[in-house]
Amino acid sequence: MASLLDEFQRSWLTSIIGLCLFGTGVWLLTWNEGRAVHHAHSLDETYNDAVVLNPYDKLQPELNGRVVHISGNLIIEEPLTEPNYGISIQAVKLKRRVQMFQWVEERTPRDDDETSAGSYNSINDYYYITEWRDKLVDSSSFYIRHGHDNPKEIPLKTVTYVSPSVKVGHLLVGYEIKEKFNDFVEVTSDERPERRDIKLHMGIYYHCDDIWNPEVGDMRVTIIAKQEDGVLVPYETSKGHKIVLLRHGNLNINQMFLAEHYDARMETWKLRGIGVFILYASSVCLAKLLKIMFLRMPILSNIISGEATSFGNIILSISVALIVIATAWMLYRPMLGAGLLFAAISPFLYCAMGVYNAAQNTHIN
Repeated sequence: MASLLDEFQRSWLTSIIGLCLFGTGVWLLTWNEGRAVHHAHSLDETYNDAVVLNPYDKLQPELNGRVVHISGNLIIEEPLTEPNYGISIQAVKLKRRVQMFQWVEERTPRDDDETSAGSYNSINDYYYITEWRDKLVDSSSFYIRHGHDNPKEIPLKTVTYVSPSVKVGHLLVGYEIKEKFNDFVEVTSDERPERRDIKLHMGIYYHCDDIWNPEVGDMRVTIIAKQEDGVLVPYETSKGHKIVLLRHGNLNINQMFLAEHYDARMETWKLRGIGVFILYASSVCLAKLLKIMFLRMPILSNIISGEATSFGNIILSISVALIVIATAWMLYRPMLGAGLLFAAISPFLYCAMGVYNAAQNTHIN
């Protein structure tokens, strides 16, 4: 116990950092796996309850409250318009993007070795250029403000117009689904605006404006949502998780859920990688303390090493991560959880077998 306290006093800062990293890593993995389990459960529940609709069939009131899968062309009754710029387009959203020509400060570090002490002083060179920017650049913070003044506000605002009536088949698309349409594409126009203070050059409208909006033409989408009085709205699962799926193209119900599961797995694995790295950093910081704690336990002392590049530290980090992951999945998918748990303890079993065989050989000799 004394040696453990002595080691903690010698490396208290590293040990505290290691404990914080360990707690952060375990929390991140626990939260991530809980989110993954709930999302997978919600997708499975939605899939089991979903009904496939034909977009050409009439509205079926008996399906109110049910999850439906529908694929078809978007039907937009009224085009979205921007009268000041002569824009009229059949689209779910029309976005007017506004930019203003402003002064921008660029700073370049320069080393000056002409100091009496012989050390280097960091001196900055300042350059000022003009650029089109979406947001207001505050010129009051410039190093050289004279001659580089920007306006205090942008006279026009970026605005997104949303079509009030969008249908797929005979079903109206709800607001939450329309919010998912964010793949704006720039288009140009040859129509001269009527206002004289707005000029058109190379398809861009000036006084600072250029317009972004969805691609012209029919767009086929696939939606999985709840039918509620002729409107597609998010479906709430038994766990309170809201599900609404939207993808471009004509996808059947299996393809939709496979794609959604794939995206969810990719996001989960990204956070798993971050969690394992945090646990590895924690094991490196706590390696000497753990070595002392498990000195009388040959299994653990053989795994843990004080070296930052030790393969044992990586194995320990992965094992702890697998234990957290297995615990989260044990109730939802017991076979998967059991397999992950076995993988987590396999390094310890391997070391235990090595210690046992060594003891047997010593006893025989």
